[in-house]
Amino acid sequence: MKKTSVVLSLGFLLSAIYAYGAGLAILEQSVSGLGRGLSGMAASWGDPSALYFNPAAGAGAESLSLATGMHILTGDVKYHDNDSTLTGGKSGDIVNICFIPNLDVIYPIGDGLSLNVAMTATSGTATKYNAYWIGRYFSTETSISVLEIAPSVSYRITDEWAIGIGVLAQYCDVLMKQKLNTTDVMASYNLPGRDSHLKMEGDGWAFGFTAGIMYKPTEATTIGLGYRSSMQHNVKANARISNIPAMLANMQGLSGTSYHDRARISMDQPQSVTLGIQHKVTDKLTLMADIAWTDWSTLKDMPVKFHKGSLTGKYVANRMEWHDSWRFSFGGEYALTEKWTLRCGFTFDERTVTVHSDKTTSMPDSNRFWACCGFSYKWNENLTVDFGYNHIFFEPSHIEQKEPISGKTMKGKYTGYTDLVSAGIKYQF
Repeated sequence: MKKTSVVLSLGFLLSAIYAYGAGLAILEQSVSGLGRGLSGMAASWGDPSALYFNPAAGAGAESLSLATGMHILTGDVKYHDNDSTLTGGKSGDIVNICFIPNLDVIYPIGDGLSLNVAMTATSGTATKYNAYWIGRYFSTETSISVLEIAPSVSYRITDEWAIGIGVLAQYCDVLMKQKLNTTDVMASYNLPGRDSHLKMEGDGWAFGFTAGIMYKPTEATTIGLGYRSSMQHNVKANARISNIPAMLANMQGLSGTSYHDRARISMDQPQSVTLGIQHKVTDKLTLMADIAWTDWSTLKDMPVKFHKGSLTGKYVANRMEWHDSWRFSFGGEYALTEKWTLRCGFTFDERTVTVHSDKTTSMPDSNRFWACCGFSYKWNENLTVDFGYNHIFFEPSHIEQKEPISGKTMKGKYTGYTDLVSAGIKYQF
């Protein structure tokens, strides 16, 4: 028998937590900000948790300030089949519970200059399907974590103007599992077969920069503009292919029914711009808005290169046809008393993928609508406790994927929702 190459459809790679931001984005950087749908974040003067959106925010702090939080993401997202030619079981709820922390510090050193650092998760995914669901040849489990540390410097030029600039260092950790359709490969030889298993684990670093500007035309109004550069992750992964049918392993010249390989996964993180405004209408009421643009159209593919490629092939292109996305936020805060502040907001987060066949089972992207609320309690002059809650609605997300070995298709839609509960503290020394 001749040597056979199995072509993969690696639809899992570095996709998003389907339940939250568009594309690859995770936006749990601020407990108080999430309580108002992230409105006005780029214009949050002196707020440590705004450093992710605008490093110039540090110029507004008058003393050493710290913000930290924990964000718990859960939900119920399911796949509903619609006349697929692939066979298999149901997906079940694909959203795992995620715990996402953030820590931000501003340290004023005098003469309008502040040193800052922001540590948070910026993108990733956590989806898990039943092992033999209908889309098992595209993904069964994906866990991606992109953690970032961002030291920055901000400078208050005048009472009205401030600037900031910083370095972005991201660490990416990948775990991926899927089935390989070696059952149909063996069937083409009129031989019995079984699905093989692919598991990949790896990590890598990427670097970029951030910059921002703040303008206070009046005591009641603040305008902020923040920029984050593009970055490229090159993840070095260990791959294990197992449960290979013995006859197919022999055809591939393998010494057993499993083998180890090395792989390199390339992923571009796009540049983004956020424009925010805050306006104090009265002593108690502040209204806020944000507009954010992300250059997702630069992600043309996410190629994977295998060293051996015995069963997978040495190169998988993972073509992508994403488009740029916009996020619009509007919200506000109301100082109920000297100790209690109430928040609410609404956000529209545009999808990055419009063509059904360009979506993946790890990221069945759709338009998102956030309904947000929260509060703060000022414990004393130094300590404030923050709480935020988001309920995120999705438009139904239709998907159509073709499995390359059999030519059969998976066709259906995803529906569901997610809930995000956040709690944290801010402390001014």
